[in-house]
Amino acid sequence: MKYYLLAFVALSATSCLNVGPDSCNTTLLTPVTSVSGPKTIAVNQTATYSLSYLPAGGCGTLANLTEQNSGNTRAISVNVNYTNCSCPTAAVPGQTTYTFQPTQAGTYYLKFVGINTYIVDTLVAQ
Repeated sequence: MKYYLLAFVALSATSCLNVGPDSCNTTLLTPVTSVSGPKTIAVNQTATYSLSYLPAGGCGTLANLTEQNSGNTRAISVNVNYTNCSCPTAAVPGQTTYTFQPTQAGTYYLKFVGINTYIVDTLVAQ
């Protein structure tokens, strides 16, 4: 009986150690705070936009950008990955780039997900 109790206690203690490093891993949509890029471009040329964003905490790192297309409108969002259970409160502003290559002439609307609304940039491809 004593060995069963000892085995139970040992198993219980090690089960807490089995919490993997990803137990606090989460990816969150993070608002873009500013955008700068071209207003006109030639068809089949690449337009590069500089994006600024502010992670929710000091341990956030850029995960990826996502894009949803609807005709000539693109909705672009920044996703930030948090890997620690407790992040410092001081967030460090982040920078990344978004590239877009129009294949047809026309006006394109790039909608970057902001804090309470979209930051809309218009690109004319000629």
